Amino acid sequence: MPELRHLRYFIAVAEELNFSRAAKRLRMAQPPLSVAIRQLEQEIGTSLFRRSSREVRLTEAGTALLAGARRTLAEADAAVAAAQRAAAGEVGSLRVGYNWSAHFETLPALGRAFKERRPDVELMTEEMRPNRMPAALRSATIDVALALYPDVVDELSYLPVRRERVVAVLSSSHPLAREEAISLDALADDFLLFPREIAPRLHDFYVNLCRSAGFEPRQGSDSSRTRWTIGTWDASTTGLFPESVSTAVPDGLVAVPIAAPAERLESELVWRSDNESPILAAFVEVAGGVFTGVGRAT
Repeated sequence: MPELRHLRYFIAVAEELNFSRAAKRLRMAQPPLSVAIRQLEQEIGTSLFRRSSREVRLTEAGTALLAGARRTLAEADAAVAAAQRAAAGEVGSLRVGYNWSAHFETLPALGRAFKERRPDVELMTEEMRPNRMPAALRSATIDVALALYPDVVDELSYLPVRRERVVAVLSSSHPLAREEAISLDALADDFLLFPREIAPRLHDFYVNLCRSAGFEPRQGSDSSRTRWTIGTWDASTTGLFPESVSTAVPDGLVAVPIAAPAERLESELVWRSDNESPILAAFVEVAGGVFTGVGRAT
């Protein structure tokens, strides 16, 4: 099988039909070029050029070889370029796990920013509860997770990407539904907190938030997120969410900001610390700058 460099030399001579010009084009001396062409002819077993003192012409064998040589070099160059782009994180795919509230605004914003920088990388997304994310990252089911206050695990790396105000979502018939802002303690009898095993760190954030307002939250057997999704929200249900959910509350519900909470809800990227994927590195870099100065505590 001819070496790629010999094919490259052959194409230059075939196109120039002059060894001196071909050598100049290849940025090499003429004698090594002539030697390389003779080696190629010996390997193939036939002459590729008719040489005279006045001209160089392709033989029938040389003409037959030229088209295939061009295709071979084009495919080799394309393969090298593809490998280089993959190494730079410019092509391939990235599997992203995300918690429910991220799909309203945060995930789309990150996705759009990343596609602008890496248009040929496919983002494959899967919604999952935060308590499933560490196992999914360990098993490489996903490459990166986007979650509100994800649980901290030693072998995982974390990057905060957004901080948002807390809003209360409640029935439009609720007495506080028309307020511009609600004091958190006004919801002491209404707020339904999801079971801790669903998202332990996020659960604890809400517990501490409620305690700072002087009450213990009501523990539920399901979650307000589930009631939102399946349409079983009723007048007795009140949930706390990041402000971005306000863009798409279902009919019959309203989102009202919590007045001056001490804390903001923080969304973080999570990935395996030993994952050296250049696509992942590019995604983390882009995501870290999308919400700079937006939604952060002031």
